[in-house]
Amino acid sequence: MSDPDESAERPAGAREVLADREYRAVFTASALSWFGDSTARAAVIALVYLRTESPIASAAAFAISYLPWLGIGAVLSAITERHSYRKIMILSDLIRMAIMTALAVFGGLPVGALIGLLFISALLSPPFDSARSALLPRILQGEQYVTALTLQRTSGQFALIAGYAVGAALTAVDSRYALLLNAASFGVSALLVAFRVQERTPSLTADKRSNLLRETAEGYTVVFRSPVMRSIALVVFCGVCFGVVPEGLAAAWSADLAGGPNAVYLGTIMVAAAAGFVAGSIVMTWLVKPQRRNAYIRPFSLLTPLALVPALFDLNIYGVLAMTLISGAALSGTLPATNGLFVQVLPPAYRARAFGVMQSGVHLIQGGSILFTGWLATHNPLPQVVGYFAIAGVVVMAVIVATWPAHATIADAIAANKVQVAADTHAASHTSDEDFGEVTIDLGRAPLPARRSRPSPSPSPSPSPSPVPRRTPDAAPGAAERGPAQRRTPVPDPEERTVDLSERTTDLGALPPRSLSHGRGIVDG
Repeated sequence: MSDPDESAERPAGAREVLADREYRAVFTASALSWFGDSTARAAVIALVYLRTESPIASAAAFAISYLPWLGIGAVLSAITERHSYRKIMILSDLIRMAIMTALAVFGGLPVGALIGLLFISALLSPPFDSARSALLPRILQGEQYVTALTLQRTSGQFALIAGYAVGAALTAVDSRYALLLNAASFGVSALLVAFRVQERTPSLTADKRSNLLRETAEGYTVVFRSPVMRSIALVVFCGVCFGVVPEGLAAAWSADLAGGPNAVYLGTIMVAAAAGFVAGSIVMTWLVKPQRRNAYIRPFSLLTPLALVPALFDLNIYGVLAMTLISGAALSGTLPATNGLFVQVLPPAYRARAFGVMQSGVHLIQGGSILFTGWLATHNPLPQVVGYFAIAGVVVMAVIVATWPAHATIADAIAANKVQVAADTHAASHTSDEDFGEVTIDLGRAPLPARRSRPSPSPSPSPSPSPVPRRTPDAAPGAAERGPAQRRTPVPDPEERTVDLSERTTDLGALPPRSLSHGRGIVDG
């Protein structure tokens, strides 16, 4: 089995990917949404704090955007699988635009109502993100898809930083301007998707649907039953668990380094985390050959927590920045290869649900990691917390990479998924009760060999028999020059008239077995 990445000799360039009209619309819509979200988040935090003067209330307004991913996000992703990805994205944008407009116009709402509207808006993020993640492999394939993911991650980091800066500036004037800007970003995003993205049939058609909760559970099953996808999920989850620590503890760490709150240290640690993430994605996407990326998954996975172990030595700000940069770059360096593998072994009918599972896991583990290390840092020196937590991460990650699937297992899982996709496509284009007819059965078949006619019974042999030419398959059965005996149509035995339908069906491409065309679509690799 050949390497799954050997078909691509070079990475796809950003210009090549952005030349695709559909992806350009999705990319722009996503960047606008991210920018508007971060702008509004900064404004809402400030607005809630001004109204309540409560740190807990402002923290709740910030954390509410992550809450839907902690359980209901997977269900919302399953709903997304039933409908058009394009329509889901448009509807989510329009509803969020209306909510942000209402927040800007009715700024005097009670804090509870304000946070409630924010929660409703946050509920629309899982279906929008899952629909976009599932739509991308339908627009771009191969190296173009890998490059598209890097562009998405890079633009997301820049949009986050720029949005926070703009949101803080607008809040100094009037927080409603930031909310209106976010509403406008959602409106433009909906227009781009509506007019530039093609309509496609849902992955989970009506005949394949079951109970919604069962479909949600199938999203987890398809990820964790496959050895390849399960290993990818564990690598990603463990990586974000330890790689997010410097960013999550940036405020406390900067204060610990400077002997008190320090905005400069805080900003540099946050920027180092984002810069490392962007640098790792760019290097692995455009400077490393596609066929070499898989070889870096295991060492880079180990490097993510390993880079933070020197925190035990109570380093200064420069050492902390170096650790943060290296750890972030190692974490993002594994993503191009793991994302590419994940899509290659993931059945198309499960894309939105599987991406919902991954996103939910990432958000849950990131939040849990930050809360846990933050709690430890309240009772212990922060450098020791980070250092020992990183050592635990090295041990856990070493166990995960030791069980990484073999090359042949990965290649077989990719090949099996290709067969699954081909079978599903064939089943969708041919109904099970279709009558192919005689013409279809005879397609591509060579003519049946000629059978000698049986001699007609005669009381006595002809006194002067004339030579009878041998009948060929191309000869017309009613030739005038043949004698009466040859013009008589021979009746073959019933056994000879039997048509081997199974053999002829094979010549038509062999209809897929029922287990492939109508199964659950779970590839076990």
